[in-house]
Amino acid sequence: MSAEAWAALANTVMAGAAVAAAIAAFRGLSTWKNQNIWTADSDLARRIMIATYRYRDALYSVRHPAKSNSELRIDEAEADGLPDAELRRRGVINAYAKRWERHSEKRNELDALLLEADAVWGEDLSKLFEPLKTLEHELFVYIKLFLDANYYGDTELAKSYREILGEKRDILYDRLDDEKDVYRQDFLKALKPVEVFVRGKLGREQVS
Repeated sequence: MSAEAWAALANTVMAGAAVAAAIAAFRGLSTWKNQNIWTADSDLARRIMIATYRYRDALYSVRHPAKSNSELRIDEAEADGLPDAELRRRGVINAYAKRWERHSEKRNELDALLLEADAVWGEDLSKLFEPLKTLEHELFVYIKLFLDANYYGDTELAKSYREILGEKRDILYDRLDDEKDVYRQDFLKALKPVEVFVRGKLGREQVS
């Protein structure tokens, strides 16, 4: 083989090697990008799932039938000289206010993550949360009506609130049992599509 032929062959081999290296580099970059996307999605999904369960537990806590002394306690300055009945009235109102405040903190944490998910994945997940937010609103309205009907004096307005309450399903107190509590059942049913979506981002199947 002549020197010119060897040179041409060498150039061809080198060009082929360069192309192969470029392809390998592109594939490596693509794999790296895909890995980074998966890692970011997985991290966001994990944080959303944890925040969702904290949101759920905080909402359940609002309905807990037992109230602690710390929840019922009001400021000493406010309590000074009040009769026992008034202390109990204000204590119950205070307890629900504290519970809802704790729940609101968990809801705000979740909403911040859902906003991030909207930016990355679109609004599909936020739409799946709408039935859960509807149940949350139902509970808020029921508690507000319950307090207005029973803890702000026996007025005509309170009587009207009691009539409205009578037309709604009683979801004030949690039965502490997923199988016996209708509100819990509705919540868990609405939660399942969320779990399926988020676990898909985690690369995991839904746990039955």
